[in-house]
Amino acid sequence: MSPAEVVIQNTLFESLLRCVRLDSSLRERLAAAGYDPDRPRASYPASVFLRCQNLVLATAYAGRLPQEALRQMGRDLVRGFFETLVGKVVNVALKVAGPERAMKRVALSFRSVMEPVEIQSTELAKKDWRVTFQGYPFPAEAAAGCCEEALRQSGAASPTVVLESDTGTGRFELRIRW
Repeated sequence: MSPAEVVIQNTLFESLLRCVRLDSSLRERLAAAGYDPDRPRASYPASVFLRCQNLVLATAYAGRLPQEALRQMGRDLVRGFFETLVGKVVNVALKVAGPERAMKRVALSFRSVMEPVEIQSTELAKKDWRVTFQGYPFPAEAAAGCCEEALRQSGAASPTVVLESDTGTGRFELRIRW
């Protein structure tokens, strides 16, 4: 599945922009990348989000190692999402659900902002899960950061997310424990 086939909801763009200080220069570069922060559409192809994500990475996470920058951006993206109208509702549900039920609903959580992606979560042992992403158009490290922060928000103590495999073609597996 190519990034152009995955549709990203504007809520994810709102979340991304909360990761960075939005000045006039960045506004212009985002618009050139296909996203106008002043006149957002309801949804965009994943390729537009990728371009905008790269601008945010270069602006807000410059000087960090690429994997570290992606992981931190993923964490910040989730925090930003929980500040949006949709995210506030999801965050309340996540806290009520707790980590175990949150892990069972990983696919639903991601599908609330992008479609189609195939995500399967498998419980390996208590507080030990494997999540497989297929057709995911963004870097695996960013998804790992998202999962880590979402799990922390759900009440998990000291969550760890390890990238176990990554084909580089939108299929990867995360091992999640807390």
